[in-house]
Amino acid sequence: MSKDIFVFIECKEGSIRKTSFELLSKGKELAEKLSSELYAVLLGFDTKSLIDEIKPFAHKILSVDTELLKDYRWDTYTDAMEYLIKKYSPYLVLGASTITGKDLFPRLAARLDAPIVSDAIGIEVTDGEIKIKKPIYGGKIISWVTTQNTPISIVTFRPNSFSIVKGDTAAEVIDERLEISMDSRINTNRIDKGGSKKVDLQEADFIICGGRGMKGPENFNILEEIAEILGGRVGASRAVVDSKWRDYEDQVGKSGKTVSPKLYIGCGVSGALHHTMGMDTSKVIVAVNKDPNALIFQYADYGIVDDLFNILPALKDGLKNLKQEA
Repeated sequence: MSKDIFVFIECKEGSIRKTSFELLSKGKELAEKLSSELYAVLLGFDTKSLIDEIKPFAHKILSVDTELLKDYRWDTYTDAMEYLIKKYSPYLVLGASTITGKDLFPRLAARLDAPIVSDAIGIEVTDGEIKIKKPIYGGKIISWVTTQNTPISIVTFRPNSFSIVKGDTAAEVIDERLEISMDSRINTNRIDKGGSKKVDLQEADFIICGGRGMKGPENFNILEEIAEILGGRVGASRAVVDSKWRDYEDQVGKSGKTVSPKLYIGCGVSGALHHTMGMDTSKVIVAVNKDPNALIFQYADYGIVDDLFNILPALKDGLKNLKQEA
């Protein structure tokens, strides 16, 4: 039985998302251990310029280039992926646990009658068996999951779960031409895009997150300044978003976005379960809160019990000095 691996290449505004390169890097590692081939699956329109970026990471690239795939739609993308999976019969399909991934892959799993493990953070091969690392119960427990008696498994991963390792291969490009139809009941009238050029919250290596302890929307300016110095993003708790201090796109948590940055700093964040479920897999967690009993300290690697309005100005000045010295 084939042990080939598919990686779905997710694009945003004409560029390949960082998380796709992470999955390609891990997929290549798995393919070597399984003595199989890694396929990068690129769906879209006018994607020729993106193919060269993928070539060093994969053995083969399946390219479906048609105007019908210009923007993500559940009907067209599910049809295309289903066709390719049935044609090539991969053993594993890997994707990102993003807004697109959470919409696409459960649909695929249902159509293919395949098991799906979502929101995973790791994967290993032991004696030819795939083991998937997945946090459960809000990250309080880390589980290892296997799928059995199935020809195909689908796994989605949180962004920032893997390192990017560029290979030295030159993938073979296979242009796939298939009939794609749109569901006539769905019509996209327009797509309104925000003007923000910030790094995507789920892919940010550094996130500084504000909670109700920030006391008001005007005080998030200092978080923006710190995030800019470190090339990261500002996040927000649900209470902050509910209070209209920040937009929903900044919300970290179970009802917002799940993040796994290299460094997460929580400022005035209490540590409610629905928030920690969205950031508990961050590599390093720092909490700043004047309440020594705040739940966030149970998850933090480093904790500062002090008024954040004393800490943040000092942090900003210190980072500025370090950047100037560098």
